[in-house]
Amino acid sequence: MEFIINQVRINLNEGNSADVTLLASSDGATTDKPSNGNGFAMVMPLKLAFHEKESWTVPVEPLVSISGGNVIAKRTVSKGKGRGTIKERWTQDDYQVTIEGVLINLKDANVYPEEDVRKLREFCEATEALDVECDLLKIYDITRITIVSWDIPFTKGEANQRFTISALSDDLFDLLKEDVKPLA
Repeated sequence: MEFIINQVRINLNEGNSADVTLLASSDGATTDKPSNGNGFAMVMPLKLAFHEKESWTVPVEPLVSISGGNVIAKRTVSKGKGRGTIKERWTQDDYQVTIEGVLINLKDANVYPEEDVRKLREFCEATEALDVECDLLKIYDITRITIVSWDIPFTKGEANQRFTISALSDDLFDLLKEDVKPLA
């Protein structure tokens, strides 16, 4: 049985196996998005890089989530008749970025994806902020992250390794001012 969905041909074989083939676009259009190991264009690929060095595209598109909030200073009113506190919004907090994915050896289904796990480890153990590129992160002006923690749990299948990365957005600040006038 054969299906064609969104330029992808899926042939279902006996024994519940499937052959998947990427079809060429009928109008010859190409995409500037990288493709995964199976040749499919990624919708929101994630690239990681050390500052001004060559980037690494996570080979299988991960799930990227963003959480944000505000930094609020709460003040209590002494002997007030009302309840609660007075809130002052001081600033926006760092974005919390969660990256969840799986590394898969797409060349040999019986071999652990050691090379990709080593590359991921290099980024996770970095002592500096990482440059990131992902369409979702661009919407929130996130171009750098600092990895806070990561998890490499047990994963079923020889050629698979799941991972979760927790990170914070990391904006550059210019704390030195050039036009400081002396107090008179």
